[in-house]
Amino acid sequence: MSEDATTINTWAIALVRTLDARGCAGRALLAEAGLDPALLGDPNGRVPVSGMVRLWRLAVAATGDPCLGLKVAAYVQPATFHSLGLALLASQTLEDALLRSARYSRIVSNAVEVRIERGATEARQIVEWRMATPVVEEAIDLVMASTVKMGLLLLAIDPAAQRPMHLRLRRAATPAMRAEFAAHFACPIDFEAGENSLALPLDWLDRPLPMANPQLARQNDLVVMEYLARHDGSRLAEKVRALLVSRLPAGEPARAEVAQALLLSEKTLQRRLRDEDTSYQQLLDDLRRDLAQKYLREPAASVCEVTFRLGFSDQSSFTRAFRRWTGVTPGEYRSQPDRS
Repeated sequence: MSEDATTINTWAIALVRTLDARGCAGRALLAEAGLDPALLGDPNGRVPVSGMVRLWRLAVAATGDPCLGLKVAAYVQPATFHSLGLALLASQTLEDALLRSARYSRIVSNAVEVRIERGATEARQIVEWRMATPVVEEAIDLVMASTVKMGLLLLAIDPAAQRPMHLRLRRAATPAMRAEFAAHFACPIDFEAGENSLALPLDWLDRPLPMANPQLARQNDLVVMEYLARHDGSRLAEKVRALLVSRLPAGEPARAEVAQALLLSEKTLQRRLRDEDTSYQQLLDDLRRDLAQKYLREPAASVCEVTFRLGFSDQSSFTRAFRRWTGVTPGEYRSQPDRS
């Protein structure tokens, strides 16, 4: 397992709170797993994934509950996801929130990879364990249960309402586990499936969120990227992205300027980004494309304002770049019915 594999402390805090509520000595198990109990007072810190794996194993053994991940979801709140939780609350649609959650999933843990795939009738959140260790199935369960909990909160849907979802899990399950999962998720569930995924209807994804606030979402995106730049030391790309976001409104940052801010030479910056299968220009281009689509979904933001935010020298340059990214102009993209 990579030495850089970490999980945010709040994930461990939720697990310890669950153990305490079930009469188990959560703090003692934390120490037995080799984790410092002081982390319970530091919601901004991170713990090694290796320690979290041990804690999960000890917790399941102590409770005798293979469905423990579902119980931990009761202690997951927006703040559990640090500033990402606030960005999710302020997202414009559920799809916007899911894409944001996948993009910044490393803020919770870089032991899993999350991606969103949109099909003709549904979209799937796919979760995969990335580390070279036995999969912690209960942690995957928690990710899925937390997604459902946050989705219902964002859409302001009654938790008792019908859920047109479909859950697929790689893990096996006993009849008792199947019954508990069915009661918790209230949707069809396939165990021993080919993937860990949660399918959601497109009408859920396209629905405007009642707490949408694009400006607040952007502000918290910046906080997320700054957090990742500090803690996700193995990924120089995130540090570059965070610097680009903060500097784009002043014009396109030069590669030398970004390298200097990171205390690197240009050659070292290029080499390390190449080692991460990317480049400075690719990061700049991808970031501008992602931000352009996000900003153009804001009715109050003019194309001129978006041009300025992205650091383009003039609107025609932005239009040419946007057509290259999407095949349409900014105005045509904004007029598409599913972009409102």
